[in-house]
Amino acid sequence: MQFRVTISERAEKNLRDIVSYLEQEWSSRVSKKYLNILEQKVNLIAEYPNLYEASQKKKSIFRCVITKQSIMYYRVRKEEIEIITIQDSRRDLRQLKI
Repeated sequence: MQFRVTISERAEKNLRDIVSYLEQEWSSRVSKKYLNILEQKVNLIAEYPNLYEASQKKKSIFRCVITKQSIMYYRVRKEEIEIITIQDSRRDLRQLKI
């Protein structure tokens, strides 16, 4: 069963910031590569929502490593997956508010 995927405003802003940073500091090729990796992960989640590990803070929230520099947090609801946030993995994630 394929789940519908939605993205929160917070995750949208995080994604815009990441893509903007990659384009400014690296190149549009790097940002496109990042978006392709993200799309692959989202497609996997839509097909297999429990594929990734549950967060240590809340078991209803899952944690997916996109790249070694970024992590996506999402929750599964009835027939929907909500991407909550995308964070820089180099930050102190203990202070992350989900």
